[in-house]
Order: sequence, then C-alpha cells, then structure tokens
Amino acid sequence: MLDRLRRRAEESGIGSISACARAAGVHENSVRLWCGGGAAPRRVNTEAVERLVVFLRREAGEPAEFDDHWRRALEAAQQEADDARGASRERHERGLFMETIGARRFLERPLDGRTAELRLMDGFLRTKDDAPSCLWLQGDPLAGKSALLGREAQHLWSSPKFDVVGYFVSATDGWDRAGHFTGVMVRQLTGLLGRKRPPVRPEETPLTKLRALFHAAAVRSAGNGRRLVVVVDGLDQDAAWRGGVPDSERPATSIASLLPWPAARTDEGSGRKRHGGRSIRVIVSSRPAAVPPADVPAEHPLRRAESVRLLRPSPHAKDDGDSLRDGLDRLRGSALGRALVGFLATAGAGLCADDLAELTGSGRAGIARMLEAFWGRCLVPDDLGAGSYVFADEELLRAARERSGPDLRTECVRRLHAWADSWHTGERSGPMPRYLLSHYPALLCEGPRLERYVLDPRRQRRLVEAGRLDEALAQLGLLPDGADRTPEVAARVALSRAVLSGRTRPPVPRELPRLFALAGDGTRARQLALSAAEDAVKAARLAEVVSVLSGTDPPKAAELASEAVGWAERAAEATPRIAERNDGMEELAEAGRSLVECGAEEAGRAVLRAVIRCEAVGWASRIKAARALGPEREDWLTEVARYASVLAEGGFDEQAEALEIWGRMIAQHAPGTVALRDTVEDLCAELDPASDLTHADLLALGASALARDRRNQAREMAGRAVAALTAAFTVPEALSPADRAHLDLELSTTLVRVVQALHDVDYSAKKLLDAVPAELCKDTLDEDVQEQARSVKGRSTDSSPKGPARAADSAELLGIAELLGIREELTSNPVRGRHLLAEAFTRWERSSAATADGWRLPLAQALAAAGHAQEAVRLAGRSPDPAGRAGALAVVASGCAAGGRGAEALRYAEEAARAAVDLADPAVRGLVAQAFAHAGASESASSWAAGGGPSGKEREQVERSQAAVAVGLAPYDPETAARIVGRQLLEVKRAALVPGGERRLPRIMGLLLALPDPRRPGSALCAALQGLCAGPAENIQGRDMHAVLFHALLDVSGCRSGVVPLGGRFGRWEQYVGSTPLPEGVLPVAEWAVLHAVRGDVPAARDTAGRAGTPERRAAALAAVATYLAGAPVIVPAADGWAPQDTSVLRFLALADALGTEAARDEHEARRLVREVLAGEHWRYAVPLLPRLAPEALPRLAEAAFVHGVAAAGG
Repeated sequence: MLDRLRRRAEESGIGSISACARAAGVHENSVRLWCGGGAAPRRVNTEAVERLVVFLRREAGEPAEFDDHWRRALEAAQQEADDARGASRERHERGLFMETIGARRFLERPLDGRTAELRLMDGFLRTKDDAPSCLWLQGDPLAGKSALLGREAQHLWSSPKFDVVGYFVSATDGWDRAGHFTGVMVRQLTGLLGRKRPPVRPEETPLTKLRALFHAAAVRSAGNGRRLVVVVDGLDQDAAWRGGVPDSERPATSIASLLPWPAARTDEGSGRKRHGGRSIRVIVSSRPAAVPPADVPAEHPLRRAESVRLLRPSPHAKDDGDSLRDGLDRLRGSALGRALVGFLATAGAGLCADDLAELTGSGRAGIARMLEAFWGRCLVPDDLGAGSYVFADEELLRAARERSGPDLRTECVRRLHAWADSWHTGERSGPMPRYLLSHYPALLCEGPRLERYVLDPRRQRRLVEAGRLDEALAQLGLLPDGADRTPEVAARVALSRAVLSGRTRPPVPRELPRLFALAGDGTRARQLALSAAEDAVKAARLAEVVSVLSGTDPPKAAELASEAVGWAERAAEATPRIAERNDGMEELAEAGRSLVECGAEEAGRAVLRAVIRCEAVGWASRIKAARALGPEREDWLTEVARYASVLAEGGFDEQAEALEIWGRMIAQHAPGTVALRDTVEDLCAELDPASDLTHADLLALGASALARDRRNQAREMAGRAVAALTAAFTVPEALSPADRAHLDLELSTTLVRVVQALHDVDYSAKKLLDAVPAELCKDTLDEDVQEQARSVKGRSTDSSPKGPARAADSAELLGIAELLGIREELTSNPVRGRHLLAEAFTRWERSSAATADGWRLPLAQALAAAGHAQEAVRLAGRSPDPAGRAGALAVVASGCAAGGRGAEALRYAEEAARAAVDLADPAVRGLVAQAFAHAGASESASSWAAGGGPSGKEREQVERSQAAVAVGLAPYDPETAARIVGRQLLEVKRAALVPGGERRLPRIMGLLLALPDPRRPGSALCAALQGLCAGPAENIQGRDMHAVLFHALLDVSGCRSGVVPLGGRFGRWEQYVGSTPLPEGVLPVAEWAVLHAVRGDVPAARDTAGRAGTPERRAAALAAVATYLAGAPVIVPAADGWAPQDTSVLRFLALADALGTEAARDEHEARRLVREVLAGEHWRYAVPLLPRLAPEALPRLAEAAFVHGVAAAGG
C-alpha cells in the first residue's frame, strides 16, 4: 500500500527513496523496509510514517493528510508486527495502565468518526488555569462514550505533556462504589508521586487525604511541565446515583463528589499562582443528566452548565452492543423479562420500576437493574424525569406487542385492572402511581370503567396534588361526546371541568405548551394547550404546539393539527351570529396562518375557513384569512367590499366601519385595490371636519388606508384631521353641542385613529397630544384619554407610553425571561433544559384551590328536589354570612317542596327563619316567606312577607315577595292566595295610564300561577291583563319586548283572559326584531325561544337561541327551552340572584308550563339540549333539569364537590 503510493509519487519525479527518507527524517533503509514489506514501522516511528504519507500523497496529487484509512492500516501493521515480535514493553505497560483504571477492553481499539470529540478534549486540556476544570460528556447508551474515553486515556498515557489517572465505573465488575474509587485513585496517585507503597487499606482514605493527594500530584505534574488529568467514565453507573440499588445497599457518598475541584491558589506576597489546583483537568462521561448527584458541592464545576457537552451517537456504536430488536429479544430471554415486555407493551408508557415490581411480584432492585441494563438497547426513559421507561420507537413497540402474544397481553391487562382497582377502592394508600394518574385511562378506551376512573373526584384530587391539573382536564376529553354521552355523564364532566378549571391558579403561560413540545413531551404540550377555558384558545395553543412538532415529530404534529381544526370549528359554531370581538377568536385566525406556514396546510386552511365566517373576529384578521385562502374566497371579499359600500351610505359609525374594511382590503392587496383607493379618496374629499368633528375620525381612517400607496393624499387627510382637532382644542366654546359631546365621550378613540394615521404617514403626534386641554384629558369615567393613543404601535409621540406592554402577563409567576432562558437551554442542552422546565412547571402548578362559580346554589336546590337535602345543606348552607346562609336554606327548602317533600321543606324553612331572624333585608325575608309558603305554612309565610312601611325598591321587593307567597300558598291556602292577588291588582289601573306601564304585565301575569286554574282568571285579573296588554289597533313595535312576548304567550295558551290577540301584528314584530340590529341584552332571547317551543316549533326555538349575543345568553336560552320541553317544575324566586336564570325567564317558563299543552313536550329533545348546555362553560343553567332528566347524577355531583373542597370554600 505504501509502495504503491511511493510509485505514484515517483511518476511526478519526486518519489525516490532518498527523497522519502529526507521527508520522513529516517534512514533510507527504513524506507526500503517499510515500502518493500520487510518490516512494519515501530510505534516510535509513527510520526515519521505520518510525515512520509503526507509527503507522498501531496506529490501524487492526493489530499495531503494522514486520515483514518491510513491510521487503521498503520495500526493493523504495527499490531501485526507487535504480535509477531511479542508484546512490546510499551504495549505491556499501556495494558497494565488500562487494566488499572478498569478499561482493559478498550486497549488499542480502533476509533473512527470521533475527530470532533477528540479535538474538543484536546482543546479543553490546553485551556488556561483559570478556565473550567471539568468536561462532562453526556450521551445516550451505546453512544460510544466508554470507547472514546478509553482512547483518550491511552493517548494521555503516552503523551509527554500529561499525567493521567482514571476510573471506568462498571456495575457488573464491582467498580461502582466510592470506596473502590478511592482505593484505585490512591494507588494511582501514590505511583505518580513516586512513593513506594500506598497507605494500608487505601479505600478507607479520608476525603481530605484524597484531595491532598490530588493536589500533590497536580503540583508534581506542573513542576515537571505536565498537567494532571483525571478520566472517569460511566458516572451514571455509580451505585450511589443509579436506580435499582436498595437503600440498605446504596453508598452514602457518590463518586462524583470525590472528584478534584480546588480553586486556584496564589502565593502570599508575590501574588503568583501556585502550580496544582486549577491546573488539574477532569473528564467524565455519563448518560444524560440535568444535575450531578445531590452530594456534589454547590461550587463544584460539575454544576456549571458550561461544563456539559452532548455527545452525538457514534456511527460505529453498534459494535458495542446489539440492535434494538436484538435487545428486545435479549430482554425477553427470561420469564421476568417477558413479563416486563408484556406490561410495557400493554401499558404503552408510564410504568416505572416500582410499578413493575408490584405487577410482577418481583424485587424492585432487580427490576431497576434490568431496565437500566436495557436503556438504549431497546428501552428509553419516558417523560421529564418520571423514572418510567418506554420502547425506543413505535416500530419496536409494535414488535413487542406481537411477540408478547394475546394470552400474555390479556393477562397483563387483567393485572393492570386489578392493580388499578386496589388503588381506586382505597385498598392501597399513599401517593398514587404516576401511571394510574396519567396513562391508565388511555388503556380503557371507553365504557363504565373509563367513566369510573376519569370522573373519580379522589383521583382528580390526586392529579391536582401531584401537579397534574392539566392532565385531569385533558382526560375529560377521553369520554364519549355528543349523543353517546348521557345527561348523567355530561353533568359529571361539566362539574369536574368547572371545579378543575376554576381552581385559583394563574392561566397557563402561552409559552409553556411550546416549551414542552420543544422538550419532546408532545403529550404534556397537548394537555396544557387543552387546559385553556375557551375552545378557540385551545385550537390556537394546539396550533403553536404543531409549529414546534412539525420539525421534530411530523406524525404527532399532523394528529394535533387535525385536533386543532376540530376545536376551531367547534368554537366558530358556538359563536353567535352577532357577537362582540373575541380575543380568543383573533388568536385562532393567527393560528390558522401559523399552521399553513409550518406545513400543515390543509388544517390551517380549515381553521381559516372557520374564522372567516365568524363575526367575533375583526375585519383585519378575516380579510387576511381570506387572502391566505386565495381564489376560493375571492367571492367573499367581493361581497365584503359591497357590504362596505352599503355601510358608507349610513351614519358616522357605519362610515367608520366601511373605511376600516376598505383599509384592511387595500393592505392585503385584495382584488380591486385600485378602485378601493379611489373610493376612499372620493369619500374623504367630501368630508368637512370643521363643521362636523366626527369627520376627523373618518379622515384619519382614510389616511391610514391610503398611506402606503398614496402618501401625499394620505398626508393631506391626516393634516386636515389634526387641524380640526387643534382648532377644537383651542376654542372649545365655539363648538356645536354635538361636537362638544363628541370630545367628551369619544376623544380617546379619535386620538387613537389620528395618531395612528400620523404614524402611518411618518409624522410626529407629539404636538397634537400636547395640545389636548387639561379639562379634556379625563373622560366621563375619569380615564386618561391619551393613554391608548400613546401606546399606538410604532408611535412617533416622543414620549414613553403610560400603558406598558404586558407581554409577561400570562407568565407573571414564572417570568418571561425565565421561559426564554429555558427555551435556549432546550435548544443547546436539552437535558438541562428539560430539568429547568420541570422545575419551573412544578413551581407554577404548586398551588390551587377549588371554587364554585355560580353552580353551587342550583346544585343544592336540585339535590333537595331529588331527595338529598342533607347534601344540599352541606353544599350550600355553610356560609358564615347570615344572609347567605338564610337565603341558601330557603332555596333548599323550596327545592324540597318542588320534589314533593313537604316535611323537609318546612324543616329547612324554619332553619332559614332562625338564620334570618335579625335581618331586615326584604329580599332575604322574602325568600324565607316563599319557603314557608311552598311548605304550606300560611301564617309564617304571611308574617315573613309583611312589610314595615318600606318605599321605593324595598316596597317593590315586598310586593314581589307577597306575590311569590301567593303562588306558593295556592295549593294549600287558596283564600289567602286570593287576598294577596287582590291587593296586588289595586295599583294596576293607575299603572296602565302611565307611559311604559306595560312593563308590569309580566309580574301581573305571574299572578295567574296563584290561581286554582290559571286558564280561568277572575274578572279583576282579566281586567288588569286587558289594561296592560296592547289594544287592537296599537302598534306594538315600540312596546316593551317582554310585554309583547308575554302577551303572545297569552294568545297561544288558551287562557280565557279576554285580551285581544296580537294576530298578524306579532308576526310583523318578529320580522322587525329579527332584522334589526339591537344592543346586547335588549332582546329577550330566552323568552322568545320558549314561545317557539310552546308553539311546537323546536327548530325555531333553537334558531332564536342562536341569536343570543354571548355564549352565556345562548346557554340560558337553550336551557329554558329544555326546561319547558321536559316539563320540569319551576319556582320563581322571590328575589333576584338566587337562581341561574333571570327572573323574567323563570316567570315565563312557569306560565308556559301552567298554560301550555302536553302535546308540545319532547323529553328526547330536552335531553339533547341539556347535553349541549352541559358541554359548555355555562353548564349551570342545565342543573335545575337534572332532578327530572338525570336524578342519579346528583349524589355523585355532590360527592365530587365535597372531595374538591367546594363546600368548605363556600364558592
């Protein structure tokens, strides 16, 4: 091989023997022997051979280097020569050294592909004394760590620049204890120091003596111009640190804590550094670890992040072990190994050594040793420091399942179920295993067992206490949804979600799901993303996780992208057609574009389609979404442009919206952009802000729309707006009343628009803001009108903002800087990054407490109605406030009465009276009176409802309480009820003559419920109804909407009241309110929806409920419809705030129930509606229906509330 190279070089005229000898620095005879094959170069001539090869390759036109190919060939020739000559003294001594440090198996083993790592260690060993003294190489099993350090130890032994001592930790050879390490080190250091013999029993050498020996050896080496190097391989195999060692056998001291780490020393007086100390260099290796053993001192260099370097897997690491599949076969080589494979394959994830020991009945230490022995051969650690193991990849998991066989898997499932049941029933105590908390539900798929475990409140509580609140929430999604979910399960899921998500903890920082995805924990990232309260935010957080996983785990990213689409579509469907701007939906629009950018194009486009049709998303985001979808949404953009043109014909607000739309379309280069610019310019040319100050807003919006493409025109518009405002500020007394009102009420918005326009045309807004008079700096709500203007993005106000950005709001507990630091660590040092992430997450998750947000009282009343009065009182009647306790007990008493339990109703009414005896609040006294009335206690009810000369609101409350008493006494004491009704009717004639008097109609109609037969009222009540209802020729469009709907209910009920039917007027009224935009809360959506149900038109009832402006009002309307369809009893409370529904809705429902027909009832549809309401955030509106539709759920709901501490909290 060498001779062929010399001949190729000789062809160039410079490959003669003499030239080669000169290049190599040896005798010509040596070159002849090497090239002719007469003798292999001795090891002392290795460098001469390297020079010769480099010389010949350069002359032959090849790369002038001595590469791995030549190095292996020379090593093979020298080894062959050594074997032929017998072991040389050098090799013999090297072998003795390698045997001394426990690395004989790596003696002269070839090492390929590690040039970068060898250079890293060489650079580390040449650093100055004040540089870090430790290098910690971390790599997965079979990464080739031991072979690399074995090669480095040999190199250091033969180098004239270093003295080396070493120790290769090995659990199988007994080299895994601090005492043994100390003995080996003492012997090596004693030899380096030239001492004849080590001390007696060197393994018992004190730590101070060992450190003194390290220091003395370092001083000696430094005095000889050398450096002492300590090489330790396999720190993770230390018996004091690794798993699988019984506590009784675990050493108290770790090997890592014995490594030298002295600080640099200086001679007193001279200030010169002494040799030793930091001149020592320590190279160690281990499997990935975030921190060293706990007994390593805090100032030890091993605790410094810069000491750690990650070791990439060696391309030849497979030579040191078997393939993954062979590793699986080796693990299955014993009965215990086959059992472990079966359980790990069945469980999928989450089982640790303790769990497997319980499941197999084997010793924990043996299980742990077996798991660690196969770390990297077929198993890898699972999750962030959970101590559990999984198969190295999905293919291996499938192979493990196949090789386990159905019989073994069935037995493993049986044992897992039995083990889980022993914890569920309380047979076992202590912290529940992580597998049962986090992973077991995934094994169950569906059925009663899944419901039993996921909805078990004690298990949920344990998840919370273990810092797994997000998992408890995410596991609720494992239960069947939709029509497959019974009302009972739906109610239990709703309460669990409410209790868990209502725990008082800060919201999940937006960065956390992405960090867990970056750490490789896609499951936890998904759980955190889904812990958000709103469906839209769930989808947005999932999209952010997808953007991270798309580069590291494409299958998981695709799965989560599909799930994000489901949540996005669900959020869009639940958003009312007329809805206020929603931040979550805005985030969703951004998430759709993010999905497209990260490669999940189909999912991203589906999210964008959902966003476009949702009015809770601003025009900017919707138009961006349409542009991102390309040609498929050009028609929609055209329709939007036409809609803006219609708006431009309206008043100020409509014109402002039109300009905003056009501006967004121009910014996105929508079709017809040039024409849109002309339209904006034409509209603004007709504006005159001097005569109408609102035109300043419109000019500002127009300037922002044209700023990019028609800068001169935009600047002229902005200038006109500024001039008008400045003039108004200068002479405010000259303004018209309308302009003055605009300044008083809308100046904040106007300033934002004008400042934004100035920024868009590169003008400063400082002069404008300085010109605002002091008397206008505060609006009618005493808020700073300039605050929002100063925070305009990219503003040129030459002033610091008064409202600083709150980017860290969602991460106040952790700090945005800390989260960013963790992200950097996850990128540069994943092991340490995962450790920091786990610590930060635990700190954030640590504290939480349960609260009851509006559902405690409804649940208590439902429990009482279903016969669980004691649980109801325990849940609701423990308030320290006398008024709260009295009112809650009155609610419980009314629930008992609704359930036909008169004796209990009277008992709790009396308890409520005792609690309220010293209270003067007419509302609470009215509730007590109502409770007595429904219990049949006429005298007590009348006494508690009596007034003591109140006036105003108090008088109105007393009248309302007396009416409630009349309704309650109707079945027991109709004469007293009739007297109360008579007194209530005295003021009706006078009310009918007052404008707006029809507003009393709902209350007077409520008196029908106090009659023996509500369909046959007496003459006085008929007259009252006739006086309050609309006359035959009266236009009802201007009447109170509640009054119109109650009148319509009379029409369809068949009540013989003598009231003139509305007839066709009501149809026209419905068309009018259905097509007219109304302020939120004005339209009585729930009453209108119930009216449709009374008519028998359930689809129309659903559609009407969909008109609600908020999700809560929609839930209230759907629950009201379900209440009527199910025929659930309704008690209208004597005071507001003691039931989830509004009093008006409850009164309408009670009347519809009393006056409607059985033909309109539909319990099946009621169940569907209840499931829908229970699935949402405002599930409490469905709770009053549970005694009728799912009474079996109520005890379990109470138990869950008690376990989570809601009763104690008082919610």
